[in-house]
Amino acid sequence: MSHPTITPLRTTGRAPRVLTIDVEDWFHVCGDDYFSDPRRWDSFPSRIEPNFVRVLELLDAGRHRATIFFLGWIAERHPDLVREATRRGHEIGVHGHFHRRVDEMEPDEFRSDLLRARDRVEAVTGTRPAVYRAAEWSIRHAGELALEILASEGFQCDASVTPVPPLGRADNPAGPYAIGLGGLSLVEIPPLTGRGFARTIPMGGSWPFRIFSPDRLRLAEDRFRDAGWPAVFTFHPWEFDSEHPPMEGLSPLSRLVHFYRLGTVPERFGLWLEGDRCVALEDARVQLRASSGQPSNPGAAS
Repeated sequence: MSHPTITPLRTTGRAPRVLTIDVEDWFHVCGDDYFSDPRRWDSFPSRIEPNFVRVLELLDAGRHRATIFFLGWIAERHPDLVREATRRGHEIGVHGHFHRRVDEMEPDEFRSDLLRARDRVEAVTGTRPAVYRAAEWSIRHAGELALEILASEGFQCDASVTPVPPLGRADNPAGPYAIGLGGLSLVEIPPLTGRGFARTIPMGGSWPFRIFSPDRLRLAEDRFRDAGWPAVFTFHPWEFDSEHPPMEGLSPLSRLVHFYRLGTVPERFGLWLEGDRCVALEDARVQLRASSGQPSNPGAAS
């Protein structure tokens, strides 16, 4: 792929809080020989429906809007969930079909996985999705061929690239940017990050949401938003499951990331929603304008 051009973006005033939901079931774990094998998935009891509907009801109560990334595999088996999210006015995106890391696929494999997922979602909604997120933030930097493939297939926005090693490169921009790919273009909107343990760390949802105090998260969020960078948070339906299966055999690190303080999420999420209104990525995207330069990470002092 040719060297992309990067144009930093920001809003002209305080940026919004953005909520994204990755719709995957409890067993969709990358990198585990047992749970990551799609040949086993139909043998696991699905728990996605009640947990996802619970999240939708919480969003309705506060008039929040989200970008909801569906696995194609989920859209095939639970099309009513895609219809329900669409009916409630959320932006619908694609999370791949088999929840595979992008950097573990050849380009043709990635395109096939992407289009299979897009087609499954489009068949339910009647609208072609234009936003994508890779499993485990596995598009590692702006020069990857995967982004050119996304743009060539008509996607307008990606939310997969982070400046947090080893998920992404440390020199990736922390804030949003436009990627010029010859005659193609794509907007990249990274997740909320901050500083801790003398390094850049994720702050926007999932396990950091369970680890850090609400005040610490709010400080990082405010610094992003005051700099004109949308503060992107990400959650999963399985995080709201009070009877999540134990998943024996996960590695210690995977178990820590997946289960640490998992039971705190529903209450903390409800309180967090009361703090401000959430919008979808497309709502934030229309507010972004080219800026003169990419400032240092505004969360650096958090």
